[in-house]
Amino acid sequence: MQTRRRQWLAVLSCVLMCVTAVVASPAPVSAELTDQPTTSWGVSGLATGTFADTIRSEVWAIEQIGNRVYVGGRFTDVTNGNQSIGQPFIAAFNATSGVYISSFAPQLDNAVFALEAAPDGSKLFVAGSFETVNGVSTGGLVALDPTTGDLDSWPGRIGGYNLVRNLDLVGNDLYVVGSFQAVSSPAGNNTAWGAARFNWQTGNHDTAWRPVVSGGSVWGIAASEVNDRVYLAGAFTQVNGESRPGGFAALNASNDDLASGVLPFQVNTQNVSRQYLYDVVAVNGLVFTGGSEHFVQVLNESDLSLVKFHISEPNRGDYQDIEVVGDRVYAGCHCRLDQTLNSSDGIRWFGPIPDGETNAPITGTSANSWVMALDANTGQHVETFVPDVNSSGPGIWAIHGGDDGCVWFGGNITRWGGTTQRNVSRICEGGGNGGDTERPSTPGRPQIQNVGPDSVELAWNPSTDNVGVAGYRIYNNANGTVLLDVNGTSGTITGLAPGTYEIYTRAYDAAGNESYRSGFTNVVITGNNGTDTERPSTPTGLVLADADAVSVDLSWNPSTDNVGVAGYRIFNNADGSVVADVNNTQATVNLPPGTYTFFVKAYDAAGNLSWRTNLVTFTL
Repeated sequence: MQTRRRQWLAVLSCVLMCVTAVVASPAPVSAELTDQPTTSWGVSGLATGTFADTIRSEVWAIEQIGNRVYVGGRFTDVTNGNQSIGQPFIAAFNATSGVYISSFAPQLDNAVFALEAAPDGSKLFVAGSFETVNGVSTGGLVALDPTTGDLDSWPGRIGGYNLVRNLDLVGNDLYVVGSFQAVSSPAGNNTAWGAARFNWQTGNHDTAWRPVVSGGSVWGIAASEVNDRVYLAGAFTQVNGESRPGGFAALNASNDDLASGVLPFQVNTQNVSRQYLYDVVAVNGLVFTGGSEHFVQVLNESDLSLVKFHISEPNRGDYQDIEVVGDRVYAGCHCRLDQTLNSSDGIRWFGPIPDGETNAPITGTSANSWVMALDANTGQHVETFVPDVNSSGPGIWAIHGGDDGCVWFGGNITRWGGTTQRNVSRICEGGGNGGDTERPSTPGRPQIQNVGPDSVELAWNPSTDNVGVAGYRIYNNANGTVLLDVNGTSGTITGLAPGTYEIYTRAYDAAGNESYRSGFTNVVITGNNGTDTERPSTPTGLVLADADAVSVDLSWNPSTDNVGVAGYRIFNNADGSVVADVNNTQATVNLPPGTYTFFVKAYDAAGNLSWRTNLVTFTL
């Protein structure tokens, strides 16, 4: 998921075809990205029997060589919506047109979790939980010919548990992490414990660099380009026999010992089973790492002291993939759009706060999305980047910056900028009209000043622009229609039918550049001055959508109401307590071990509760 070809490109064009690697230095500044995807092809279907069955993400890795973009994951088909082609686990697309390249069709028997390009473009390193490639027994690490998809003669292999989750390539060193017990190459056969490195040219593994990782799998790897350091992120608990809280470790690149003179990693939950990380990158003297519970931490590489802490609140948003693109660090998550991104200079706790600890004060609050951008030099949140992307749950698990001004995103992606997406999206550097191509900053979330039977009065904080803000539009998120267009920071929407409206604000300038959206506000119009006494209909079809050791995903069919459904409450049948309150038809609930029976009720703005759904019983 991570690449060391940190490039930022320049004009609108992207997806995949030559086999010549493009190696470039990062441009000093990244341009704004448009909010419209430029791909029609993508992938679909979810293979089972992989190490990621509980995470329903189709895409796990994206890489580029020349004008080809490679996508890896646990998908079964390539599709453009009109036709589907059976090509599981790995596929290639043209980076300019987005069209599927059918001549690249290697056959793997299981999922791909990581892709890495050789610096000269001669090889595509592929890693995952597969055991055979093109009918040959290989284990979960191979090099492919990036044009034909044939197996390269590169001899490095892993064995044992046969699961590689991530790769990183710096200089001649190809770092490999996951869950495996053996490594082999012309250098010999050795035991290994979830982390190893190879010479990417010869395929020989380093027999002296084999840290002992235990207690869980390694998910992320970042080798520093400025320090003698290698950073590991994952669900492990020990490295070289020493406790590593939170699944984070800093090792010496020279001898695989734990780095000295650094501060311990800080967790933000007392739930030990939720103290894990998914990814890590190192750039400009900073280390960015994220995972459960819902945060990205920015650390100073010199001593690993905390620089910035960003958390999706109140209750959703593990960060799953982190990627450096030019002067930005992008982080994908399953945050959903109804969450808020809070930034602080210290730890903010998820769940009960330990005795003697406090939550760090919030230094910045902004609208959230399924992917965020951070300044790669300071770790500050880039509040102007709030893309209109959506997912059915798992969110974004792969990010890659191309060499043409575009950034690729993969995972479980259903929509971007109002356009249907097939789990792969690409957005490119911004356009606009005339000479002005800079979008205004994101305005504040609309605040309700007054509500009438068929109207609502709103106000919001202003936006700024390099030339000047021309006006603001209030959008209905349900269908993308404009409910209000004014040139000030307040206004009244009239003529609204009874119901619940999820609205947001965008600013625009004279050149037609629109800002990213603000946060959402729910407006309930009763049509009768609040004399609503009718309860919503009973929601139906409550099911257990997914579960792991400490959390459960629930979903159900929506309710209807004479005025409008305001939200849903999940109840514990044992004592009638409310365990979650959401405004959509799905929820993730974190729980201690035990057996539970839940039901759901809908409610409206007047406080009327529906009758309950069916009961669902489960054990964690």
